[in-house]
Amino acid sequence: MSSLREAVGDAAVTLVCTSSMGPVRRVDPLSTTPETTVLWVTYSRPPADCAEQFRAAGASGSLSVIAVGDMPADADDVSVRSVSTPDDLTGLGITLSQAVSAHEAPVVCFDSLTALLQHVAVETAYEFLNALTGHLYAADVEAYFYLDRAPYDSRTVDALASLFDAVVEGGDGAWSARRRRLLQ
Repeated sequence: MSSLREAVGDAAVTLVCTSSMGPVRRVDPLSTTPETTVLWVTYSRPPADCAEQFRAAGASGSLSVIAVGDMPADADDVSVRSVSTPDDLTGLGITLSQAVSAHEAPVVCFDSLTALLQHVAVETAYEFLNALTGHLYAADVEAYFYLDRAPYDSRTVDALASLFDAVVEGGDGAWSARRRRLLQ
């Protein structure tokens, strides 16, 4: 499969497993229209960097960034919401839920689960993601969650993967996907 979008197909909530050895452009799968809003949750990149990558990818929709942790919250032409502490999953969940509710059919880019797992235990992250993915399914939202699988054993990755419609691995145009069957 040549693109992440093709590998994902009609999956609503996707875990994108990458390698720490190469860069992954977070916006590439988000073929947006001018009416689409991308909600970008970032633990490690300032909102201005997210906006720069969004524009460089040629995305035509609008961008709203949820900046987690202590980082500058300024970016031109971008709505920025902040969650001040990285382990405040309740605050992050509320902020993301409000952002999803404020836009029609947004696309969520969660960058990254690797950074989230540096601040909370795997079990806590699992509970948070279970509730969050349930909310995203109910809201009929397309979402991509990024994870560098290198620091984690297969049991941890498999546990997290169980929460997603599809798990995509690879990069640089060589994506492979595992998808679960969805109930119709």
